[in-house]
Amino acid sequence: MKILDAISLAVAVAFAAPAALFGVETLLGGDQTGWVFLGFAAGILAFERYLTTPTDLPALAAQKTAEVVAEDPDDDNQ
Repeated sequence: MKILDAISLAVAVAFAAPAALFGVETLLGGDQTGWVFLGFAAGILAFERYLTTPTDLPALAAQKTAEVVAEDPDDDNQ
């Protein structure tokens, strides 16, 4: 996993965790609307994972540039 991917996943989890926790607490309290909050938290994580937004393009470009400039240590052994 790339470092920028890990950072964006951490930010998404930071936003999704409170909604998921509230959803679980609501379900444990006997209210079925907790499923809405769990779905919202899952949607946040799915959005971050599967959707590329215009703000992701500079990060993708930086990753591609780093892959071209930096060589893997395994390539030197050949």
